[in-house]
Amino acid sequence: MSLKNPELQISEQEDMIGKPHPDYNPLIRRRTPGRSRRPYWNIMHWRSVQSSQLYLALLRTPVILMLAVCLSVVASLLLINRTYQNRILPNVTIRGMDVGQLSPTEARAILARHHADFMAQPVTFVLGEQTWTPTLEQLGIMLDVDDAISRAAVTGHGLDPLTGIRIGWAIWRGGFEVPLHMRVDQRQLQEYLLDVAHTVDTPPHDAALLVSEGRIYYATSETGRQLLVDDTIQDVMAAIQTLQPQTVPLRTRLLHPVVNDMHIAAAEQQLQQLLQSPVTLTAGERTWTWEPEKIGSLVRLSLVPDPDGSGEQVLASLDERQLKRWVEQLAREIYVAPVEPRLRFATSGLQIIREGSNGVRLDVDQAVEQLLVGLWHDERTLALPVQVIQPQARPETLASLGIVELVSQGKSSFLNSEPYRITNIVAGAQRMDGVLIAPGSEFSFNRTIGAINATNGFTRGYAIVNGRTQLEWGGGVCQVSTTVFRAAFWSGVPITERNQHTFRITWYEKFEPIGMDAAIFTGPGGYDMRFVNDTGHWLLMEAYADTTNEVLTINLYGTRPDREVMRSAPQVTYPGGGYTNVNIGRTVRRSDGTVIYQDNFFSRFQPW
Repeated sequence: MSLKNPELQISEQEDMIGKPHPDYNPLIRRRTPGRSRRPYWNIMHWRSVQSSQLYLALLRTPVILMLAVCLSVVASLLLINRTYQNRILPNVTIRGMDVGQLSPTEARAILARHHADFMAQPVTFVLGEQTWTPTLEQLGIMLDVDDAISRAAVTGHGLDPLTGIRIGWAIWRGGFEVPLHMRVDQRQLQEYLLDVAHTVDTPPHDAALLVSEGRIYYATSETGRQLLVDDTIQDVMAAIQTLQPQTVPLRTRLLHPVVNDMHIAAAEQQLQQLLQSPVTLTAGERTWTWEPEKIGSLVRLSLVPDPDGSGEQVLASLDERQLKRWVEQLAREIYVAPVEPRLRFATSGLQIIREGSNGVRLDVDQAVEQLLVGLWHDERTLALPVQVIQPQARPETLASLGIVELVSQGKSSFLNSEPYRITNIVAGAQRMDGVLIAPGSEFSFNRTIGAINATNGFTRGYAIVNGRTQLEWGGGVCQVSTTVFRAAFWSGVPITERNQHTFRITWYEKFEPIGMDAAIFTGPGGYDMRFVNDTGHWLLMEAYADTTNEVLTINLYGTRPDREVMRSAPQVTYPGGGYTNVNIGRTVRRSDGTVIYQDNFFSRFQPW
């Protein structure tokens, strides 16, 4: 049991009886002023008789007095204890409030009145104009009045006499303070504040920048707020110690956005300049216009650390990959292939029989770099970097082409052909004559012959189209494609596309056996005759239509590779129904006998 202060601690050694008054000390002689002194022998006689009686009386007086005082105190304490058997002893307080001589019920009523305001509204939380007035129960706070009253009521009661006298004396001298305990469920208090946080907390909002359909949209930043629950709990714990209603400001902190308005300002200004108007691109006489909507689709926005460390700033850039795809599309539109000259093979050397022409191409990488810089610098008209492409065959390069000898030859007969066929055969031969085929490139008959129309010397005639004979431009041109196929066959180059005729044409079988033909059609859904120059040198195609002897010849000049071409005899079968199946095999091998490849050419002819 704790006492109010150290002075109230009771010591069993404490002296409860006062010291004798000095006037009653038998060793001190008392003298009465103004009286004469007796003769010495009378005095001595008197003292000898009287002093012994007086000494015995004085010796008994302090003991009796001390016993009387003790009995009086004990009796008083016993009387007090009996008197306040069902009441709190005098001089007992609960948290400074005197509850002595009161019954527990009376003490409870007094404490309830005294702390009524606190118990009704212990704390008022404030934040700006907002307030919260929780109850003790909501905060998890309990004022243990019953415990304090119980402790006050039993103080000094129910003890053995000696302990009761000692405790009673201490209470009578210094009083006894009973603490009023308060219990706080901090988890409940925390949960209440977390509920408040749902109202108080606001997240920060970063400034935002967006480009859509060539327009710029932005949102300003907003500062957020967060309730500091733990700090507020500490303030609550300090405030409730007074047991008086208290106002507690909610502890909060500001949550600053990572991206504020200043962090997007520079990018916004750049984009305003970038998207203010269309951009015109030029290449020679051609122009293209990119509207802001198109340019805006290139914009990419990213976050990078701000140099001053205050957050992140928005960086505007252009999507280089997308820009390059657009430039590559422009390059395809701009590209003009150089046209190689037409040549003639002669013993004196190669001769240019028709001049070639330069081509044009866009430098894609340089154009991308130029656009990345020019668009950001408010250049509204940009000239694209185009390059001139010269033909590879020029007078100064003819000797390096490797065209030095005949590589192979194809021949076919157009004996007894109709005039329209002869016209178209001659026109087709002229389109093939002098054509150069670069090493590694693929020759396409359809691409080389071009448009089959009157401008290119062709006329209308009968041709086999989709299994039917009908009037078409260029009837008889297949005579030329067949002859080109034969020259390619015997050169040993890979033939990448060959198509048979629907019907067997006997005049094709004068110089070659059945199955050595190749049909083409340049119309929709057409088919081609193609091969790849794998000789390692340029090939020169020479075409000559001998209208007197009615023979078409295709020669391929170049450098003859180390290869030998062998053709198997046609394997002809008749599956029935008038159909004829033909298989012709080809073996290409080196001079040492090593087979380079073998291929097979199949034809299935319908009956006429």
